[in-house]
Amino acid sequence: MGFLFKRSFSKVRGFMGFIIKYIIVFFTSLVVAWLLIPLVKRMAPYLGLVDEPSERRIHKIPIPRCGGIAVFLATHIALVVVFLGPWKNLAGSIQIEEWGLLFAGSLILLLVGLFDDRFEMRAWFKLLGQLGVAGLMFMGGFTFEAFLHISLPWIVNFGATLFWFVLLMNAFNLIDGIDGACAGLGLIASAGLAGMLFSLHQPSDALVLIALAGACLGFLRYNFSPASIFLGDCGSMFIGFLLAAVSLKANVKQSMMVALLVPLLAVGIPVFDVIMAVWRRLARKLISMIRKDQLSCKVFGPDLDHIHHKLIRGGMSQRKAAISLYVAAVFVCLIALGATAMASNRTALLMVGMIVVLHVVVRQLAQVELWTTTQVVLQGMRRPRSIVSLLVAMGWDLLFFILATQFVFEGVFSFSVTLSLMAVCVMIPFMTIYFYGIYKTVWTRSRISQLLVLSLQLFAGEILAFVALLWITDLSHIELFMALLFHALIVAIGIVGARASLRLVRDLNAWLRCSTGSEHDLKTLILGAGENAILYLRQASFEDQQKAARKIVGLVDDNPVLYHKVVYGYSVLGNFSQLEALIQKHNINEVIFTHHYSPALREGVFSLKKKYNLLIREFVFSIQDLDEKGQLQGVLKPSSVYDFEPEA
Repeated sequence: MGFLFKRSFSKVRGFMGFIIKYIIVFFTSLVVAWLLIPLVKRMAPYLGLVDEPSERRIHKIPIPRCGGIAVFLATHIALVVVFLGPWKNLAGSIQIEEWGLLFAGSLILLLVGLFDDRFEMRAWFKLLGQLGVAGLMFMGGFTFEAFLHISLPWIVNFGATLFWFVLLMNAFNLIDGIDGACAGLGLIASAGLAGMLFSLHQPSDALVLIALAGACLGFLRYNFSPASIFLGDCGSMFIGFLLAAVSLKANVKQSMMVALLVPLLAVGIPVFDVIMAVWRRLARKLISMIRKDQLSCKVFGPDLDHIHHKLIRGGMSQRKAAISLYVAAVFVCLIALGATAMASNRTALLMVGMIVVLHVVVRQLAQVELWTTTQVVLQGMRRPRSIVSLLVAMGWDLLFFILATQFVFEGVFSFSVTLSLMAVCVMIPFMTIYFYGIYKTVWTRSRISQLLVLSLQLFAGEILAFVALLWITDLSHIELFMALLFHALIVAIGIVGARASLRLVRDLNAWLRCSTGSEHDLKTLILGAGENAILYLRQASFEDQQKAARKIVGLVDDNPVLYHKVVYGYSVLGNFSQLEALIQKHNINEVIFTHHYSPALREGVFSLKKKYNLLIREFVFSIQDLDEKGQLQGVLKPSSVYDFEPEA
């Protein structure tokens, strides 16, 4: 009994010693950061490291932006306690030599960040510094090959490692746009990854992150809204760098997908933001190229459409926006932790979590990016048709016929695909739709009936192919019928679906107009929800109308069948008896007639003109101004709405 008691006591004492190490490291970095911040704040003006207010800045007074110095020092002072203190030989893959490499890499990055904070160098300077540090870490053994435990070609391993470091460094750099965002998300990501490493039995790796978490929490005391100091590039890149390096040491002994998704989820919010930023800027660059408008759209340039900007435009304060980001980060970290802790079904958990995240992204956060992408598709498709576009369309159809034939006959029904069978299954349906004039249709303007006719044409071609194959194959009637029926369904999905997607993009473009725009746009109410209103809304999806700074809020119509329904992506908000209340509720600046209503109703609308400083216009093939008596003043040039400025 005494032996068992001593053994149990020894285990408890060992466990308590294990926990005390982490507590000491955490509080060391926290206290050091807390004490260093006031000193760093006093140094900032002498070093020229003060963030002045500007049109891209949310703050209104000069604020020091060198808090990263304190976070860097606090983290590494705590790591001195780890690696030079009494707890050497702690199990894990990061040892004192690798900590030295982490220190060297983060020191170089700190100097690059300070230089950029001081002199505001071009983006390529910062990128070169990031790539240099990532290359140093690669040579030191922090590689994707070691992370995935598979053999990779040198160039793939090198490229993936550099991409991972640059992705995380820029992710935390770009998310640092409101008080407390970067430090708070760094704290959550550090804690999440540390928990993941604990579950993977890598405690020394977790100690590195515990030190970073303590430093972030100590800094957050001064950085949470209203902030008295900012991290600066030197701090935000340091947080991203350390998370990138340590995550590559995570020994996730699972499939490649799980191994990649788990650390990616732990740093999910900043990474998602940087991916959205690149997507958004690439789409805007393509729009600029298509329009040839010579606008400056830089892929690596700044913008005001990051997640935190969207939350603030939605009415949140900086404090609420930061807390919202924290909640989202905790949610995705819990998914990652659950995936590492589960012995089975971890892939299912990851998939469920990713579906939830994707739903939130599409519904709440990606409207600007989706809108910009639909503009690329629509405006690209509106260019004059040429022999090149015709060949691309025909090439797509032929390729899909070939792939569908190979998949159905060999992959599904295990029939041998001869040259004659391939020729019949491809050429007869293709020639059928060709002679029906499929390539003369502008599919971005297609109706559902045209898509239905195209489907019937494809099935007609399949019937002709069935008759021809009866003569040249030994397959039974039922085998051939089932194979060609399945073939027709696959082909319809690819060929009809590709053309239907263009209509889908157009309708998605209209729907997304409801949630895009800036606070300076005209807020417009459409009077009428009939065919002429739909015609106007369709025109509003194209280039000329995009030059108008107009945000359509919804429609008004007296037809009770339409109440609270959606017409071409816009809600019917009510009837004309509710017009004044709707103008007040939505701060409407402009109303557009799309129907010839009675003189009494028009007079009622015009009675609100002076009271609410309204612009009243009418759409009859083009937007036209109406004077005080409701008479046309002439065609309105799209750019003239920029001159509208509400009276004080």
